[in-house]
Amino acid sequence: MAKIKPLRQSPIFNALTDREIAIFARIVSEEEYSPGTLLTASNMKSDKFYFVERGKVSVSMGGSEGGDDLILGAGETFGEWALLVPGQLTAVWLKVSEPSNILSVASDDFDRFAKEEPETAFKILRALCARVRESVQDVKQLLTE
Repeated sequence: MAKIKPLRQSPIFNALTDREIAIFARIVSEEEYSPGTLLTASNMKSDKFYFVERGKVSVSMGGSEGGDDLILGAGETFGEWALLVPGQLTAVWLKVSEPSNILSVASDDFDRFAKEEPETAFKILRALCARVRESVQDVKQLLTE
């Protein structure tokens, strides 16, 4: 599967065995996106976790045209909350800024996966929590500078 290699390179999935990552990859969707494609908008239901395989995605708090954008590139993720606390509303805009290949996991698919593969799902959830903690620390640091 072409999805396994990029997942294997992500710190979120590095605790998984080859078997676990192959099983998880079954619920991963792969899409090509053009520049300008809006993946999420403020106050939309957050229902997908995204992994940028190739390309760039702009994250903005200031609306569709953004203000101070954060640019996500290959290997970076967004939408961890969709798997941790499904159904939350997102507070940001996520817009493709150059041709991109993005892997995603829908929260409903992850819920079914967790019932079938609870040990693997637990490993992933722990890694997602660590990622969210890092993000919060990064934001705190930016706010105090």
